[in-house]
Amino acid sequence: MPMSGNVSSDSLGGTATLLVGYRVTVTEVHAINTTASKGYVQLFDAATAGAVTLGTTVPFRVLTVPADDSADLLLPTEGLVFDNGVVAAATTTATGSTARTTHVRLGIR
Repeated sequence: MPMSGNVSSDSLGGTATLLVGYRVTVTEVHAINTTASKGYVQLFDAATAGAVTLGTTVPFRVLTVPADDSADLLLPTEGLVFDNGVVAAATTTATGSTARTTHVRLGIR
């Protein structure tokens, strides 16, 4: 059942992770990187984690997260619609598959 609020993962890494399994509008994306090098949060419009192959599947959006810092993805005022759901992964490159542990929070409606 669709909901409003926040969805989060405290240990997003180099494995595709299903955050929301239905059509949703994302109104906020906030990520925290506690490592000494920048990382990337890849967001995919997919209904299952199995639908995503990191390094092959093109992300719907990518958020760059500076070293030892946090970042927000700038979204349109009306939010960003993921038709199938939201699958995410944290990696060392924008479209790669090498893991980077990152905390991520999505605001949804």
